[in-house]
Amino acid sequence: MLRLKLSAPYEQVYVYISLENPSTGQKLTIDAKVDTGAAVSIVPKSVVNELGLPSLGNCCFTMADGTPLMTEAQMCRLSFSDEDTIDTPIYVCNSESGVALLGMDVLRLCNFAQWHEWSDDEHSVYFEMELVGEEVVEMME
Repeated sequence: MLRLKLSAPYEQVYVYISLENPSTGQKLTIDAKVDTGAAVSIVPKSVVNELGLPSLGNCCFTMADGTPLMTEAQMCRLSFSDEDTIDTPIYVCNSESGVALLGMDVLRLCNFAQWHEWSDDEHSVYFEMELVGEEVVEMME
């Protein structure tokens, strides 16, 4: 389970995710933007190269502006903590920002909570995310 205190403004949520090459066990922790508007999760090509992730082949997407985009899918083990781990395809982008996007392909496998706490001198906002796994999602469908 991932739990974090958000800073103002609360418009964007960033989390640390661990990516692992399931073949070699090599791991890397990166910053990822939680993006409910993204259909798939993407990582920079530099991350894929560093981990040597196994390729699943090319696929084509249509960007929001209608532009076609050809990219490569890679298999990885993704986790927020040692307990929350899934094997999932992840897609490559040529972004130089170094920030990954955590899209709905992974987010649909999560439970979320957000809550507020007030004291006399502070208002705090907290965000919690936990992977529930494929089998739980299949039971809910």
